[in-house]
Amino acid sequence: MSLYKITKGTALEKQVDSYMKAEAHGVMLYYALSRLAKEQGLNDLAETLITIANDEARHAGLYAVLNGEVPQDIFAMLAQVQKAEEAGAVQIAKIAATARTLGLDAAAAEIDAGAKDEERHGVILAKILKDYAKA
Repeated sequence: MSLYKITKGTALEKQVDSYMKAEAHGVMLYYALSRLAKEQGLNDLAETLITIANDEARHAGLYAVLNGEVPQDIFAMLAQVQKAEEAGAVQIAKIAATARTLGLDAAAAEIDAGAKDEERHGVILAKILKDYAKA
């Protein structure tokens, strides 16, 4: 049995939506706290917070499926996301360049790393779409 949209239109829809948003916010919070912990040399704590963040991401995904917040056509959605990842890489690189002009070199380096991740995501998604189109 699919869980897709199982809570949509029910008495649970609003609560599930609220939890989805809270869990997604939790992902950001725990990853941010993990980064700060690592900066402070608290590496074990940083790893624990990353584990919690990953759990929160999984929970947000579950709630998104329960309320049908993403299209059921995986490949159509991935095609849209692939384009967004490529465009995001370009836009994020511009933010890094601006940070560099402000003398925020350390921040620029981290932002550049994020841009490279987005570019890599675009490449991975393009390969997935190509490989599954053959299947």
